[in-house]
Amino acid sequence: MKVKLLFLDSKIWTLRHWLSCALPFTIFSFMLLFYLTGEKVEPGLQSGELHCLGPDHVPGQMIRPFRESLTTEGDLQLPHFLDGWRKLVMLLDPLGTLFTFATQEASAKLSVLESYSHGPFSTHYHTFSAMADWEQNPSEQSSGLYTLVLLHRALRWAQLCLSGITRVQKEDIGALCGEAYQRVLGPHHPWLIRQAANLAFLTFPRRSQLLVLVCPGSSELEAQEALSQVADMLEAVYNRTQGLLAERGLLTEGVTLKPTEGR
Repeated sequence: MKVKLLFLDSKIWTLRHWLSCALPFTIFSFMLLFYLTGEKVEPGLQSGELHCLGPDHVPGQMIRPFRESLTTEGDLQLPHFLDGWRKLVMLLDPLGTLFTFATQEASAKLSVLESYSHGPFSTHYHTFSAMADWEQNPSEQSSGLYTLVLLHRALRWAQLCLSGITRVQKEDIGALCGEAYQRVLGPHHPWLIRQAANLAFLTFPRRSQLLVLVCPGSSELEAQEALSQVADMLEAVYNRTQGLLAERGLLTEGVTLKPTEGR
């Protein structure tokens, strides 16, 4: 029996040979390109919004109202500002004794401003500008502006402390937050409170422990990124408030209200 050999057309053979060689190389090239251009981050950080900043987590719940407080250019929406502060208290409370001390003090100030924003003159407490126009004596300790300045100081300390935690890669962060305290809040506190604060810094949680408390169930990298965005938002709110206080001539040094005549 004769076997008839079938020979492929040379053009077809050449094409198949080229494809057999080129296809694996093409696939490898695309994989290499994807690897080189892809973000070198954890899977949880590839989405547009960090899981820790979602609506079910305190950092995300805090950022949203603070962002809304800045929606009116050149002003501060007080109801959103107060809502953001309440969520900030929830964020800071589990982080240690010193944070608890600061948030307890802030909570009392928040209650004062909230009573004004829901009281008979609530229309004058919807924005910073409306409040500044309405109040006749901003240096009175019961005034909304005076109370806002106290919250403003505490916000600055929290922002400096949290921002430092995201930037400094060392475990002992008590000294870092202590320096921020001495710079922002210490000058306005009596000696006994300053000494108590200095002792509290000695028992400050380590950086890794604090990051776990900020974003439970998240990786340290995600918690650090979320905390960085929290600090950025606090800085934006602080800068807006600082500018508004300065425009009204309510600041001397730092965030101290000018005393009224005769005081």
